[in-house]
Amino acid sequence: MVEIRLRDVPEIRVVSETATVDQAGLEAWLPGAMARVAERARAAGGLLGTAAWPFVERPADPDEPVFVTIYEGNPNEGPTAVEVCATVAVGGDRAIPAHREAFARVTKSQVTGGELGGVYEAVEKWVVDNALAVARAPREVYWTDFRSAAADDEVFDVAFPVT
Repeated sequence: MVEIRLRDVPEIRVVSETATVDQAGLEAWLPGAMARVAERARAAGGLLGTAAWPFVERPADPDEPVFVTIYEGNPNEGPTAVEVCATVAVGGDRAIPAHREAFARVTKSQVTGGELGGVYEAVEKWVVDNALAVARAPREVYWTDFRSAAADDEVFDVAFPVT
């Protein structure tokens, strides 16, 4: 069972890096890309974390950096454009416009157990079933260290901007 919720996301300034990758390439590229954009964000005045973004709904947890990974397609189906973003207060490479998104929390075991595709499908179906439309490319909103997380820890959100 996947719980899906709605949230309003303010405009977010980001430092980003883009690559065209398939799933194997994504797994190899993403950790390094996150490290590079985090370093660039720190140099640009600060990598923002969950304390700066209440929409992420992590108030009881430690302040962790927020990353947004935007998928223009499905890397399981072949090479697709993927953008990884680190959030900053000002400046950066661009702004992600304010929007509303439908999202579901994902645990590490869902990812390692091969269930992530089903989460994407569940969110997309929920959007349609609730008379909404997907407005932009889906994304994953990261707010914890995936590698050090326990199997049952929530590690990121799968989100679809909607109208």
